[in-house]
Amino acid sequence: TFLTHAESQAARQFELVTSASDAFETDPNTRFGGRPVFRSAAALVPLLNRFGSLLNSLGKFRGANWGILLELASRYYDMCLTLFRDTVRSPEGQTYLSVRWAESLDMMQLFDRRMRLGVRDADAQREIKQEEALKTDRSLNPYELIFDVKRLAVIAQLHHTLEWLIVQLDKVASDRANVLRQHEGAMGAALLKRHEADRVRVVGRFQSLAVQCVMVLRIEVRVHCMHYLDLAVREGDYCLDRDAVEPEPYIHALNADISAIEEKLASCLPPSKLTLVFAGISVLMAHILTTNTRHIREFNRAGNAKMLRNILALQQNLSNIALPEEGGLDAARKFYELYDLGVDGILRHISEHGAEFSFDVYRRMVGFVYSGSGQGAALSEGRANSLMEASQSDQYEAHIRQLQKLVEKPPIPSRS
Repeated sequence: TFLTHAESQAARQFELVTSASDAFETDPNTRFGGRPVFRSAAALVPLLNRFGSLLNSLGKFRGANWGILLELASRYYDMCLTLFRDTVRSPEGQTYLSVRWAESLDMMQLFDRRMRLGVRDADAQREIKQEEALKTDRSLNPYELIFDVKRLAVIAQLHHTLEWLIVQLDKVASDRANVLRQHEGAMGAALLKRHEADRVRVVGRFQSLAVQCVMVLRIEVRVHCMHYLDLAVREGDYCLDRDAVEPEPYIHALNADISAIEEKLASCLPPSKLTLVFAGISVLMAHILTTNTRHIREFNRAGNAKMLRNILALQQNLSNIALPEEGGLDAARKFYELYDLGVDGILRHISEHGAEFSFDVYRRMVGFVYSGSGQGAALSEGRANSLMEASQSDQYEAHIRQLQKLVEKPPIPSRS
């Protein structure tokens, strides 16, 4: 029959456009939001439009003839899903960390809130806490992360193409629905209801994969920050004989990494989606630099100056790339500036301005001051050469009790 022949023709054309060697390379002539989409998608949409127009001109109640369009769209979705899975799988066959985290229900809910409501301070802190729960107190291994920016570009390009396809599929479905609305009676209503269910199902699959792509990109950028900053804190030297002229090498590495990722993704994603990927990383950086102080073995004035240099380097790099200004790293800068106030100055600052950090974070800073500055000269055993010696002093304990009172933290239960 004519319809059978037309369906076969459509299937053959689909094979041609999707099996080409450049099917998943970008088409500079088809753009969405100023960015190109995949060649196969750019060729698929005119095919769906032509065949959709043909079906809409046929018999009144041929509701079943919509099936070929659903089949072609579903087949293309399967190809996109295969591309995604291949891209987020390492050469050793392991799925990268960001993909596993993106499957967390809590992370999905937080990301959904971010897409619907934008950036909120409370959600930013919840996201960090959830990431810490997933990470546990360990260093991330390099093989868990995607360092190949070409892979990240493929994920970004796939997301962008899927977003465009969703718009195009809705247009095709809308044309079909307009034809079905012309028919009255139970049969017409039944066909329209079935059509809408089909549309929701097919478009929903594309939407779900598009969200997963951008969510993986966001998590990937954040785990890169965790990886490098964790190394900068754990392995960096912060007990120096003289002031450092350069920040920690891992800070340089992170800056280069973030800049390379942003530059690559900017060619694939519109500004709104680029912001979605990068928003909040300065807040995350500040959190890591202040809470991971427990991993710093020794600390003194020159080491504190080096940490401030680290923070300045991170701030300068973020200001040089096309990201919204957040100022999240100001919190980390203010924290390390407390060092030069001395313990009494820190306590006075908290009393006058309120607590900006947790009790544990402040306590570590007090310990740094005791172990690395002249404050230790007043101790009964002379200058404190280690944090252990400082913590054993009566003066240190008195300061900690005062600190605890200022930040209104309940006493820590003693371990027997």
